[in-house]
Amino acid sequence: MKILITRPEPDASRLAEILKQKGHESVLAPMMTITNLPGTQVDVGAVQALLVTSANGARALGRATAFRDVKVYAVGSATADAVRDEGFADVISADGDVPSLANMVIAECEPGKGRLIHVAGTEVAGDLSGLMKTAGFDCERAVLYEAKAATEIPETVIKQLIDGDVDLALFYSPRTAAIFVENAQKAKLSNSLKSLLAACLSEAVAAKIAGLPWSEVKIADAPKQENLLALLDSMALKAETTGTNDQSGEQNVSDKKTGKSGDQANKAEKGKDSTVSKSPVPETSKSSENRAASAVTSEKTPPKSRTGLVLVLLIIVFCLGLAGWPLIYPKVEAYLPEGTKAIIAGQFGSTAAPAGEAVDYQSEINAVQTALKADVSKLSDRISSLEQREPADTTSSSTASSTTPAVDTAAVDALSNKTDEKFGSVESQLEEQLTKIASLTEKLEQQEASLGGLKNAGPQTVEPSPEMQSEILDLKNELLDLKTRLTGVQSDLAAEKETAKSQATLLSSIEATLKAEANNEAEAKAENRRTLLLLAIGQLQRESRSDEPFENGVAQVAAVADDSYAKDLATLKGLAPTGAETLRTLRQEFSKLAPDISQSARLPSDETWYGQTLHRIASAVKIRRVDDVEGDDVDAVIARAEQDLASNDLDKAIAEVKKLTGASADIAKDWLTKAESRLAVDQAIAGLLASATQSAVTPTTSN
Repeated sequence: MKILITRPEPDASRLAEILKQKGHESVLAPMMTITNLPGTQVDVGAVQALLVTSANGARALGRATAFRDVKVYAVGSATADAVRDEGFADVISADGDVPSLANMVIAECEPGKGRLIHVAGTEVAGDLSGLMKTAGFDCERAVLYEAKAATEIPETVIKQLIDGDVDLALFYSPRTAAIFVENAQKAKLSNSLKSLLAACLSEAVAAKIAGLPWSEVKIADAPKQENLLALLDSMALKAETTGTNDQSGEQNVSDKKTGKSGDQANKAEKGKDSTVSKSPVPETSKSSENRAASAVTSEKTPPKSRTGLVLVLLIIVFCLGLAGWPLIYPKVEAYLPEGTKAIIAGQFGSTAAPAGEAVDYQSEINAVQTALKADVSKLSDRISSLEQREPADTTSSSTASSTTPAVDTAAVDALSNKTDEKFGSVESQLEEQLTKIASLTEKLEQQEASLGGLKNAGPQTVEPSPEMQSEILDLKNELLDLKTRLTGVQSDLAAEKETAKSQATLLSSIEATLKAEANNEAEAKAENRRTLLLLAIGQLQRESRSDEPFENGVAQVAAVADDSYAKDLATLKGLAPTGAETLRTLRQEFSKLAPDISQSARLPSDETWYGQTLHRIASAVKIRRVDDVEGDDVDAVIARAEQDLASNDLDKAIAEVKKLTGASADIAKDWLTKAESRLAVDQAIAGLLASATQSAVTPTTSN
């Protein structure tokens, strides 16, 4: 069977391999794309157990934590296997669905022994966390991946569905089933699915595909992959059995068409019985003579025979064969014995045309048809004469009965039946051969026409299509974007070098200060504390350079810092959970926003119809000046801000953007918020470094 798989990768390919081992062919149409969310971590401290409801969650969990000595509950066996593949040893499978998993956890765990974590994606089936909380557990949901829905079914798959090449569709989850239904309706495939079987993992999945006119929908006995595959095996076996029965039915119909039925045998048997009953018996009495006369009288009206019809049919078939013989003979002439060739040549003449001349098949066919019409007319007259011949006069019945043999009508019927069968078989074979010859002739003519067209065709110049020209333009734009990114990376590297130099100088200063100030044990402890603080600030600075959260770095600084650092730490704690965009990202986003900001300052109000029209036209063409940095107009403000960003001066760039007003300020609002967050992080860390350095180089005064 050819089976449609809607699971996301890599589960789709793994399932296809399993089906291949079972002898099935797979068609992949993933209805979701799985993307792991960056920077996500799972803290398993004080966790009683982890709850995993999909293989995708299992794979995401393996990347989100380095700990493997925690108990894991999986919704089914396939998910449990995926968890074990990630290195977890203590794995328990609920062998069911979300309610089954919830019941198992409630039965085996206790609310007071630690919290539970449900590993999930952005979209979940069922409310497992809610069920756990209702049972008194502290359960939180860790979102580690995103399952993006497919917006369409691949064109190649749509074609196979329309052509009826797919036999069955497999559905594992309610969401993939719902997405397939939506995309199938969008592609108008409802009529193409009427002959398609559907196999579902559970009733919840089957409910999602109820809106399509499937040939049949089957549900696995239990929501496990092995049960679904067992259901698939039974459906495949049923399909094969149905196919065998259909072939038997077709054979019966074929037998009826060719006349090969039991009626003919019965008729022959009846004919034999009739012959026996009509055999003359010698009698001496008058009554026996009367019976013999009666038997002869009954033979005056023989039963209606099909011999004439059969002979006419045979003649027609023979005529058709002769009509097509000039076309067949040149192809089989090389395989015939010489004697046969001579006989055929004597009847029809040589079929080989002189070199350079075409054989006039039509004239030969017409001649054969004319001769056959005369033969058919003669045979028809003879058949009519035989059927209308009257038997001998009844007055000489006693003499005729002793000298003339009786007509064996049963033998005639039996011979007629056998002739029907043979002629029917010959007719079928002849029609099949004529069909093949016609098909081959048509293909040969098409090939000759194609070769003639190729010979007459001249060289062609292929112009790039509009789609290709558009793709070339897109590639050029991407190349320019890559060059811009390379410039940004180079600027970032220069900034990193300057930072490394300043840190080296700072560390040298710290080292010299610590050596000079380490006079007593109390001073040494203070210096150690300051050293730890500087190292923690350095670690925090490294973590904050990316757009990832930096809560760990803030916690390390807070552990060794005193109250004098509270203000800067408060600023960093507010931004640490989400992180701040990097300067390079801000630079790229501002380059994309700059044309929209500049355009918005020149567009009129869109409250009127002509204003809306101008807005639509202007949105298609975005032009701005980038070389004018003088003045207070929007283009000059944007140009100065871009120069400041290129020089890594975020503070000045923010000051320039804040000069924007109206629609331009609204467009730049979100970017300005991100930039201010990055500036706040950098300034707070700089403040921490300044305070720590000042405390390190300032000598303490003893009381």
